[in-house]
Amino acid sequence: MHDELLIEINDAIRAYCAQARSLTLTATDFYDWLASLPSGQRARVREGGLRGCRAEPEFLRFCLEWRGLDLWSFMAANLSLPAFDLWTATGQTAHYRPLPRRAAVNIIS
Repeated sequence: MHDELLIEINDAIRAYCAQARSLTLTATDFYDWLASLPSGQRARVREGGLRGCRAEPEFLRFCLEWRGLDLWSFMAANLSLPAFDLWTATGQTAHYRPLPRRAAVNIIS
């Protein structure tokens, strides 16, 4: 049962990230995401550049959330209750960082 729930979670995360295929990912997306990262991670990501992070789930999540498609709501709508409970209980949301203020302002203006 536990393995089935993990598969369900994995499939939902893949489906969430797949929504980014319809987006035009830009240098602005990359630099806004870069600015939101902890300094230790920023240097590594900068080396890979925009091209290197186009398949990075954290970058895709940032881009999707910036456009109003948040992971939490997607997972709540697409997971069974037991899978959602496991997703939240295992700390899958622990690394959630809300969008930086600058990005939120850009959406509104």
